[in-house]
Amino acid sequence: MKKDFKIFLSIFFAVFIGLFFVLNGAAFMAWIKYKVSEMRGKIVYEVYRKPAFLSSSTSTTLTQGSTVLPTEVSVPPLLPETYTQLTGDVLVIPKLKLEAPIKTVEVPDLKLIEKKLTEGVVIYPGGIPGENYTIILGHSSQYPWQPGHYKSVFSLLNELDQGDEIIVIWKNKVLLFQVQEKRIFLPWPQGEDTTETIFPPEDRPLLILQSCWPVGVAYKRVAVKAGLIDH
Repeated sequence: MKKDFKIFLSIFFAVFIGLFFVLNGAAFMAWIKYKVSEMRGKIVYEVYRKPAFLSSSTSTTLTQGSTVLPTEVSVPPLLPETYTQLTGDVLVIPKLKLEAPIKTVEVPDLKLIEKKLTEGVVIYPGGIPGENYTIILGHSSQYPWQPGHYKSVFSLLNELDQGDEIIVIWKNKVLLFQVQEKRIFLPWPQGEDTTETIFPPEDRPLLILQSCWPVGVAYKRVAVKAGLIDH
């Protein structure tokens, strides 16, 4: 009897885990692709980086036919003008290769916000990017049969780090933000925190990106705080 129960539990958990990954497949695939890409980038850096014993002033004489390998992986500086070709209001996160239309709602109605989330990311009512305290919401994962093409748009939000850049194209203006902080919290009423308590409004424009965490579970929230950069 005890053996049969163990077999039942093993099958149950195997089916549960399998269904969990199937139902949240898009989000997990995005995470896997990101990690593979990140790993490749690190390998390339290790292959091409300048050896530690060489100083920046060291000169090298090359013979004919020699090839100079890059001393490090160079990332072109972010030029906001590059994004002026995008039409409409758009959120761009270069590190995550993310580009999504920004939608708005007039009132903080959950059903209305959920509907708009099928069309992109959503600014919480009252926010004006580049002018005040602005919260942008996005899904981290949704079931495959649910409508929309942005069901896992924020699945990699937790991968953002201090210094990463976020671009917001808003009303034909290109706004550049830089990540300053990231927090994971248990929201009210389950917990005591809200977005405004972990990242209080300041006397300057702030951008907060927020989604459910972990992927596939609406238990906690991950929030990323970014400040406006003049350019």
